[in-house]
Parts: sequence; C-alpha cells; structure tokens
Amino acid sequence: MEKVKCEPCKIRDRNNVSNHWCVICEEALCSDCTENHRSMKMLRHHELIDISKMPAHTLIVEHSCLKHDKMPFEYFCIDHDILSCKECLAENHRSCQKVMSVDIACKGAKQSQSFIDAMELVDHVLETTHTIDKDEKSCIENVVKEANSVKMAVKIVKEEAIRHIEALEKSLLHDLDIKKDEIIQKSKTTINETEDIEKKTKDKKDIFDLVDKHGSEKQAFLAAHAYKQDLKDLEKGVAGITEKLTRFKISLNPEKSLESINSLGSIELSEVQSAVKFVQKKKCQSQMPIVQPLSLPNFVHKRDLEIENARIYGMTINDNNEVILVDYNQCGRILVYDDNDNYKFQINTKPKPWDIALIPGKNLGVLTSDQEEVLQFVDFDQKNISRTVSVKESNRGGVAATNKNIFAGTKGNINILDLEGRFIRSVKTKNKNATPWFISLDKSGYIYYTARSVMGCIRNDGTFFYTYSTPNKDTMWKIAVDNNGYVYIVFEKGICRLKPDGTFMDIVIKDTQCFRYVGICFTSNFSKMILSRGNKTVSVFGQN
Repeated sequence: MEKVKCEPCKIRDRNNVSNHWCVICEEALCSDCTENHRSMKMLRHHELIDISKMPAHTLIVEHSCLKHDKMPFEYFCIDHDILSCKECLAENHRSCQKVMSVDIACKGAKQSQSFIDAMELVDHVLETTHTIDKDEKSCIENVVKEANSVKMAVKIVKEEAIRHIEALEKSLLHDLDIKKDEIIQKSKTTINETEDIEKKTKDKKDIFDLVDKHGSEKQAFLAAHAYKQDLKDLEKGVAGITEKLTRFKISLNPEKSLESINSLGSIELSEVQSAVKFVQKKKCQSQMPIVQPLSLPNFVHKRDLEIENARIYGMTINDNNEVILVDYNQCGRILVYDDNDNYKFQINTKPKPWDIALIPGKNLGVLTSDQEEVLQFVDFDQKNISRTVSVKESNRGGVAATNKNIFAGTKGNINILDLEGRFIRSVKTKNKNATPWFISLDKSGYIYYTARSVMGCIRNDGTFFYTYSTPNKDTMWKIAVDNNGYVYIVFEKGICRLKPDGTFMDIVIKDTQCFRYVGICFTSNFSKMILSRGNKTVSVFGQN
C-alpha cells in the first residue's frame, strides 16, 4: 500500500505519514495519533492494524446514500431487503411494516446468511476465474499443436499432388492461420474479460476478509448489503463467460481424389462446450427472514421384492419406473418388475451378466459380463439378447449410457463407445490396475465410478474433478447421482451421500444387520430407492 497521510494530522495541517489503520473509524493514524487513539476510553476498543496489511481500497463499504447527498444509512427495510437513509425511508418505505435501525439489524451480521453468501460468492468467482484462465491457456496450446499437426498433414498431401498444388497449399495455410488466430484471439479476449472480473472480485475479497477478521458487525452487515449488486454483477459476468465458453478443434479435410484435385481440402473447426462449469451460488439473501437450506430426502424401508436364488449387483430403473435387476447366479438373467414392484418377466442371458445400463429414448439396454470380455445388447421389446460385442478387459466392469455413447469400465480405463459398441476413445482412472466396477453419469456429462475403495469423478474432457475414499478405506460398490449433483455410494456399512464438490455429507442408510449392500438405483424423481444386498434381498425404500 502506498504511503498514506495521517487523517487527524491533516486536519491540523500536519504532514505525518500513517503507520496504523483504525478499522472502525476507517482512518489512517501516525504513531502519535495511534497512541492517543489507544488511550481514549471511547476509542480503545477499536481494532488498529498495521497500515501495510491494508488492501489498496481502504474504504470498506459506503455508509451513505448516493441518491440523497450522502446521507448516512440509518435504517434497514426487511420487506425490500435494502438499506435506507431518512429520505429513502420517507419516499419509499412509509407503508413497510418491517423497518428497523441499522444498529439493531446488524447484530450477528458476521454469522448472517447474507454475509456468508457474499464471502462464498467471492471465493467461488475467484476459483472459477482461475479455472477459466487455465482452461483458455490450455486451449491456445492445444490449438497451436493441432495447427502444427494439420500443417504436417498438408505436407503429406502436397507430396502426392502435382506442382500446381503449391498455390493451393499457400491458400490453405493462410486459411488455417486465420482460423487459428481467430480462436486464439477469442481465447485471449475471454482471458482479458476473466482477469477484469478477477481483479474486481479480489478487491471485494480483500474488503470482506478485512471485515471478517477485524471489522464490526455493523460493517459486516453494511458490506453484505451495500455490495449486493456488485456481487450479482460479478456472478452474472462469470456466468456469462462460462455459458459461451467453447473449445475448438482444428483438423484437415483432404480431398480423396488426387487425379482431379483442385483443392488440398479445407480447415474445419469443431466446437464443443468447455468442461469449465460455473454453478451459480444461491442469490444473496437478507439476514431476515432466515431461508432454510436445501432439503434432501430421507428414506425409510417399505418392502422387499420377491426374489429367490438370486445374486443382484447391477440394477436400474426405466422411464416407466420399472425396476430392472441383473441376476448373475447360475447362467444369469434379467428380472423386470413393474412400478408397483410386482414381478413382470425375465430375460435369460449368456454369459453371466454383471452390470446394466439403459440407452435413453430406446427400449434397449447394454450389459457387461461377470467373466467374459463382452457387452450384451438387450432388446426389451423382443425380450432377448439381440447381439454381443467384444470389449477387451471389460469383465466385471461397470456400464452407463447416453443417447449417443456407451461408457464401459475396463482395466485402468473407462472406454467410450458409440451405440454400436465401436471404440471412440478412453479416459484413464486413478488406478491403472483396477477395473471400475460401476459407473454413473450426471446431467452435465461428468463420469462417476467406483473401483474397490476409491470413488472418482471425471470431467467430460478426461480431467479429474475429485476422488473420495471412506476413512476406513471401505470397499465401494454401485453409485448414483441425483438431479442436484449429490452422490450416493453403496459401501459395506450402508449408503453414504456426498455433496456435489465430493465432500462427505451424511449416511443415508446405515446397515445395522451386517448385510452387505452392493446395488442402488432411483426412480426419475428420486422418490423411491432400490437397494440390493447381493445374495440376500432387494429392498424398496421411499421418502420419509
């Protein structure tokens, strides 16, 4: 912080440099004035800090109304959730029933939801801006690498063509450079916008940190409300950037015929949504009335399904709320129960199945095997296995599906296939020697898997979001994700629930009978939960 003159000394036409800052008075003090400040009875409780620790913006929060000649904010209207001066009160809040003085309203402000939300929002915006910056710089590096790969491909085509292609090559490379520069410029623009938001957010963070550590309750209250619009603008700015974030891929589209070639091809861009997501925090709220947090469901046991001589690990529920169970006992079979939990029909399988996933929009499913390295495709209309596809090291691997892809667990990887079972690419898991037993997807495309004592969450670009293990390194089995991003994991002692960021939240179901849970699935509205105990029972739970 630059040298600041002592405020009391300036009034007396003195030119002393300050070395302390009074957080309550919001004034810089020299050594003499600091001693006087500490000796006065009315002021000795004020928090004085070293001036070098102050942020660049020393004004913690605006205390006065800009609309009415900087009259001080003396009132808080609960009905409108806004600070008011006397003139504001007379003009806009005469009929309001819940108006109180700021001095009363600010009590306990540091523990209020509005101040907590403001601090969380600042940290969240800063974290996201850092991620955006890193992601865009990675985009630039990848685009440059891909552009170089295209140049090499152009040279290969050039060697097979005749001399007049030299002119076409020049034109093509020029087009490449233009598109590459356009991508880089777009990313640089995004970085600049992000850095601007980051700078503004850091300024607010410095202020909120100062208030949190050294400020008064009143200052916390005023800060939470006075900067409400600024924080909304910062949140809106980051949300706007992440919504339009895309990733480009440069590739060469060469002409196939060299005999009649009049072009080397064209530079093509494929644009996909970036893996960077910005989940907006809940809107800043007034300290009163208190808003209750998100209510998550509790489940109670309703009934057990009638199943004999079965070993159920894989399970799912279709769009009609029919329960589909994979029994890998003996030769193996698929059991189907209607939405009232009554047995409907079965489909015999060979080889023995392990896990199952349904392909959205179709009455089809796909199975992995307990021992064989194959996928089995299930036709529920015909009630049979329609075909089998070989997938190396997929035995005892989990499976999930979207309307475009199949995700199959293999040793150390999750293979991404098309709906015909053809390999597209793979993403690596944390343990190269372990096969993901079970896989689940959320609506954002994140991939969740369990592999022995580790649960992993992978972004759709293959980078890890987080991993989780229980304190006792318990074996974890099937996994499910609800519409709010909460993760339900079956482990040996029950069902645990994780927050969307991967931190432990609570135990949903605790096993008190020493029966090991292995399988879980939910109805689409998460009103009903199905749990399997392997070769014991399959139980139906409903919301309490």
